Amino acid sequence: MIFKITTITTSADTAIETTLDMRNFYALLNAASTLTCTYTSGNVVAGKTVVFTCTGATGAETQLNVNRLQAWFGNLMAKSMLNGSMVTGIYIMNLASIVADAGLTYTGATTSPLTTTVVNS
Repeated sequence: MIFKITTITTSADTAIETTLDMRNFYALLNAASTLTCTYTSGNVVAGKTVVFTCTGATGAETQLNVNRLQAWFGNLMAKSMLNGSMVTGIYIMNLASIVADAGLTYTGATTSPLTTTVVNS
């Protein structure tokens, strides 16, 4: 599956977009407020990363959001490995689609539960 991810800063989409192949991802590292997704890029041995940073009303809600992101992204990885291409066209990952598709929440606030994405390519 090919996807286009928008760089997010301060809970807002930017004009920066990166296109990646989901089949190149091989590791997800879950931390207190971040999910680091590692992928291979061409002949480069060292992995490259996409880092998602979450927030929530409490530390527990922030961790829940990271856990939800990990489950969502891991499911995309598994489907991509099994089916190659699970959608026609390019899957768009931006602030609205990531928050909705991963089921992220920020109880009692109008602030987005996803604050940043950083693509190290």
